[in-house]
Amino acid sequence: MTDITNQTTSQLDNRIDVKEIKARFKVSHTFIYRQIKEGKLPKPEKWGRSSRWKESDVKKWADSFAQ
Repeated sequence: MTDITNQTTSQLDNRIDVKEIKARFKVSHTFIYRQIKEGKLPKPEKWGRSSRWKESDVKKWADSFAQ
């Protein structure tokens, strides 16, 4: 069970970019950054000139819509 939990946690720690979020959720660039401004989606980590989110943070954000 621990191996599965650790594997799931490490998979969720992957970083994804804005293109991936837009494709997965069919939302616009503007919508994503509005969600950040409203405090609903955490700010991304900057990797050079790129912005990346922890997959676990994006999952929590997406789950908030289901509630």
